[in-house]
Amino acid sequence: MEGVLNQWLDAWGYSAAPGSLHLHGDSVDGQHPYRTEIRGLLDPKGAIRAKAVFDVEGVPTICFLESNGEALDNQSLMRGVRERAWNQNLVSIVLVVDDTRALAAPTSLPEATFEEIEFKQAKPFGAFSRADIQSGEVFSRHAQWFAPENRVDRKLLSNLGIIVDALTHEGLDKGAAQLLMAQVMFVAYLEHRGIVGDEYRKQREVGSLFDLAKQADRKGMIALMRRVKKDFNGDLLEPDGGQSVWSNLSDVAFQHLNEFLSHVDMADGQKSFWRYDFRFIPVELISGIYESFLAEDKRDVGAYYTPRHLAALAVDQAFAGSDDILAERVLDGACGSGILLTTAYRRMLAYGEAKTGTQWPFAKRVELLQQNIFGSDINESACRVTAFSLYLCVLENLQPADLFKLTAQGKATLPTLDGHNIVRGAKGDFFSDKNPLVKRGNFTLLISNPPWLEPSGKQLLSSDVWAAAQGHKIPRRQVCLSYMLRAMDAVDPVRGRFCFILPVSSLGAETSQPFVKEWLRRCELDTVINFGDLRKLLFENAKQPTLVVAARPRRSRSEIELPETFEYWTPKADVSLAFGRLTLHGTDRHSVQTAMLAHDNSVLTTLYWGTPQDQATIASLEMRGQIGDLLEEAGWQMAKGFHLKDSSVSTPVSVESIASAPYLDARKFALHGPLLDEGVLERFPQNVTHVAKLSDKILGAFKGPRIVFKDGMTSEREICAGFSTKRFSFNSSTTAIVAPPKDADLLRFLSVYLHSDLVRYLLLLTAYQISFERERVSLLNVKRLPFVHPRDHSNPPRAAAIVAEVAEFVREMEASPMIGRQGLFDRWRTQAEKLISEYFGLTAMEKARVQEMVTLVVPSMQPPSYARLVTPLQMRTSDRDLQRYVKALLAELAQWRDAMGGAGDFEASLTIASAQACGALAVIRLDVQAQKPAKSSHAQAEVADQAVAKLVQTLQTNELLPVQLRENLYLAADVVVRHGNSLYLIKPMVRRMWLQAQAFRDAERIVRYVQEQAAQ
Repeated sequence: MEGVLNQWLDAWGYSAAPGSLHLHGDSVDGQHPYRTEIRGLLDPKGAIRAKAVFDVEGVPTICFLESNGEALDNQSLMRGVRERAWNQNLVSIVLVVDDTRALAAPTSLPEATFEEIEFKQAKPFGAFSRADIQSGEVFSRHAQWFAPENRVDRKLLSNLGIIVDALTHEGLDKGAAQLLMAQVMFVAYLEHRGIVGDEYRKQREVGSLFDLAKQADRKGMIALMRRVKKDFNGDLLEPDGGQSVWSNLSDVAFQHLNEFLSHVDMADGQKSFWRYDFRFIPVELISGIYESFLAEDKRDVGAYYTPRHLAALAVDQAFAGSDDILAERVLDGACGSGILLTTAYRRMLAYGEAKTGTQWPFAKRVELLQQNIFGSDINESACRVTAFSLYLCVLENLQPADLFKLTAQGKATLPTLDGHNIVRGAKGDFFSDKNPLVKRGNFTLLISNPPWLEPSGKQLLSSDVWAAAQGHKIPRRQVCLSYMLRAMDAVDPVRGRFCFILPVSSLGAETSQPFVKEWLRRCELDTVINFGDLRKLLFENAKQPTLVVAARPRRSRSEIELPETFEYWTPKADVSLAFGRLTLHGTDRHSVQTAMLAHDNSVLTTLYWGTPQDQATIASLEMRGQIGDLLEEAGWQMAKGFHLKDSSVSTPVSVESIASAPYLDARKFALHGPLLDEGVLERFPQNVTHVAKLSDKILGAFKGPRIVFKDGMTSEREICAGFSTKRFSFNSSTTAIVAPPKDADLLRFLSVYLHSDLVRYLLLLTAYQISFERERVSLLNVKRLPFVHPRDHSNPPRAAAIVAEVAEFVREMEASPMIGRQGLFDRWRTQAEKLISEYFGLTAMEKARVQEMVTLVVPSMQPPSYARLVTPLQMRTSDRDLQRYVKALLAELAQWRDAMGGAGDFEASLTIASAQACGALAVIRLDVQAQKPAKSSHAQAEVADQAVAKLVQTLQTNELLPVQLRENLYLAADVVVRHGNSLYLIKPMVRRMWLQAQAFRDAERIVRYVQEQAAQ
């Protein structure tokens, strides 16, 4: 049968990616992040016994099995394999093959219908092919297979939360209930692994956890827990209160416990999902799940569950610069329940075993743990779960018989970590002078997800005290910023490195700029990975997106030298998340000068969705003038409305002077295009008799021609701004741009400009909160928007004419009935956009880029759920998109040619896969012509699946494809390949790979590639 599987793998294209295909009998790279799991899947004596495993970006995604003659027709056999793979929480699809057909099924959804594939249907771009899986296109056909709520982590988390709540209703405090469940899970792990099996129970005269729970046998449960604690030690294996917790547990509580162990969905009481099998549930998963609900006040201290795939990526980044990961001394000073430490420890253990070629014995595993893994936290319960998680790591994959023998000899005692490797409570405070781990200052690696907390009020935290003592000014009193500075004390000044999981605001917010400058004087950045587009998917309850930051202490200088750069990765939400992966496309990678970030951290915002060309466009527009410059004009001002209260004001003022005028409630703010909907104005609130103050500036904002705007934006990220001349008041949630009556037409023009696509484009690329946090615009954002007064325009007469034309239309709107104003504006909007573009001197390419951003990028930003992952940017590209891309690419290459004094011209040809192809690719071929070709830059696309496959195969056969392109064509759309006198780009037919922005970047890559080739 071995040859049968190979035939399928060849037909589907998997064999062409040997670095991602793991076959039974082959070794797995020691540094592979999931080496242990893959070996377990392929173990011929294991529970799954896969013949092959295919990973995507390192994450095992499909396991292949060969039919034993009945597997294809035996549903129970398939269910068993899928159930065990589901518990592992990695593989998404199981494929079973025989010589004529294959069955595909998800690891989740027990009731899912299998899909049958005939061998003749197995194609390189067919269903379940390598292309289908790597591109994620299978998600569009089977979205229900990948629903996150069906994954083991979600089910386990949900049921643990429910049972902890149920136990608290039975008299346990929450901490005791959580630790009791950790105790239960640890013993369940030992029983499922066979470590505590029939022989152990016979020798020790104890019962089975599952039987004891079912029988509500309190004495038996106490005896089992006491025996396991004695044999395996463990800082965890007893809730506070000791044996009395079990002896006082009610029958109802035991019933809940039995339901949990019997795989009942505790939300509805139904056995509607797979059985938990702790042989396969990853240790990091258990640790991470506990972290998500461990502390009653976790949000008050800024603690958030670190998802497993994010923990794996952080550990990847941390170990990336290591010469020998076994020599690293790892610290997490805010370890929570230990997911980062367990991930690091398992990675080190797997590497060590691969290096020696043997499984490490119990004693050597303990030695690695005691010498290399350390953590601290103020949360005592969390630290006990960290110890529990690390114990599971030590026991993982050890043979039950060997462990039983060691237990009988008294040599299987787990080390006491509490107070040694793991420090908790007051001493575990990372900012405390009494923290013994920080005092050492000799750790080579600090990996941490520190608290994301900005304390309110006068509450003083230890981070505040430490920062004040050190003379540091911390923006917003953000704890993680203090943590980043304190980390310097914990690591070796020469060998030390950091990897932080942080909120984007830590480096990206405008108010963080002084901190960024100071921190970069002390630390050298290696990599910043900004998961801004995944805000609503990575941390469900976090208000901010995530950064992963890899850095090191500056070793010889405190000044940043100009050549110094760091890697800035800007991954976008795509369907890979449904597979439990975080995708890093080569097209989402920038090299940024560190000095630029130190000078202006808005570069992180601009380059998230933008390019260096966008930077140049924005800089050019801003140099001509900004809205803030208008405030220097006589009679112009920008002012917020009144504050109800102000702690600095001792004597509030009466509202008598404004109470007779209408009032604008920002919560009811409405517009008719660029005009305020004055129909929402209402009587001044009767319960407001006094406000903090009513200065002349504030009173001036309540009358005359003005534009009012509120902090919030529309869902399309458009400013809520409207022109009005009517007198009314408003509170500080609304701001007014006021001008003298003679400049009313300029205000009318400005109101249309604020609603333009150009402003949406500019705000998306310059305003931190709009790009990453929430739809909110600040005064600073508006003041920074480019604007040039007509008299200062490069063509004053034409500028004045445009202002007059726009203002005239706005006046017509003002004179028209309210009910028809929005429709009037919608019909005129195209003309308005043309006039705005002309006023600001946008080129044809810049106008196209603006349209691209507002029509494709804005609707695709920060999808709210996994079900919404297929955004406009993720859809298949159209012929129109392809032609626009080619036109932009050739135009940009021509500009490079002219700038460098070159000659000749370029010709492009496209070969694309058909609409029926799964994981469709397109190949661009570029040839240099001595003279300008007779035909235009329109490239006729040849639609041919076989032609695409043949082109790729030709490049592969000639060993012209780099490793990353050979393994995954869908992640390396930025790679330039040369064959003969032609240059090739191979791109997935996904819309976001064919934007004009990509054409600009691809042109630069082509130029750099040619220069490098010429220099060789």
